[in-house]
Amino acid sequence: MKLEMTIQEAANILGVLRQDDVSTIKQKFRKMIGQYHPDAVGSDEPEHIKKAQLINEAYSILRENLMQGKEIPASTPVWKAKVLENAFTVRTIYMILWEDHKKEYIEVTRGRYEWDPDLEEFDCLLKSLNQAVLELLEKTEHQNGIFQDYEYDLITQRFPYQVQLFHALAGQYILPVSCLKKLASPIRIDEEGRHIYKFQAFLGTKGDSKIFRVMLKLKSGDLLYADSLKDNRLMLSDEKGGSLGHLSLAEDSLYYVIIPILQKHLAQVKFVVSAMEVKRNIRPYVVRVNIDLFLRMEKMEGLEIDSDQNIAIEGVLNSYDSYLKTL
Repeated sequence: MKLEMTIQEAANILGVLRQDDVSTIKQKFRKMIGQYHPDAVGSDEPEHIKKAQLINEAYSILRENLMQGKEIPASTPVWKAKVLENAFTVRTIYMILWEDHKKEYIEVTRGRYEWDPDLEEFDCLLKSLNQAVLELLEKTEHQNGIFQDYEYDLITQRFPYQVQLFHALAGQYILPVSCLKKLASPIRIDEEGRHIYKFQAFLGTKGDSKIFRVMLKLKSGDLLYADSLKDNRLMLSDEKGGSLGHLSLAEDSLYYVIIPILQKHLAQVKFVVSAMEVKRNIRPYVVRVNIDLFLRMEKMEGLEIDSDQNIAIEGVLNSYDSYLKTL
């Protein structure tokens, strides 16, 4: 039996806030239905049909309640993702609306919410993390009496700290094991109960470099090996130790799931060459190595935030504070 959507759930779907009037709600509905309605997007995919139905249902419930004189609940819309009480800072939750093929981010709520791929698009997560990083850096700047970026060209100067903080916050809000369970399904479970996943990845380069020549010698079925983890990138080599550069994954979100899982030794990994593509009709020549990445999970328990992560974030902010004091 399908439960009726609550007014709070309807408000969350449309990104409606407690102060929105009827006109604003109608405007938000029109923008969102334009993103998912099958006639508008030219798609009859089940996911588009389902989302369009939810959007229509949400608008119908809100309109009916407002016509009866009822108000949107006074509390801030509740996001259903898990709250990470020990996370260093809050972040803004966004949802995407499209208008005239232009992307628009709508603020839904704020809090210490884990990234849930079923609720929050990856693009929205990236924007949320970047915004949280800027808020932390700007707070440090304000404490040092700096309120304008152009005063000290801070957009350039803060960049190294910005990168460090982004990766640190991503490590807090993206719990890799729980995300893996939602982003992919295992291709099988072995006799010891270990989940085995398969992902598409690739290597590529161009020109007549040493890496290019090593790649040309590869063939379908060859095993490749993890060489190192550097700057959140996984470096591969062939069986003779020849460097093949860094691995690229088909989905950007997987970098923030697979790399931490390997860093924390939660899985065994195998790389198998599936196909080779060499383009010699252009200069410089281009080679692409398609790879099947097999991940055998040794542990499926989720990881929690540890105190060292917050200490590391505090350390980056202290370093930035010390730098600002030299200006």
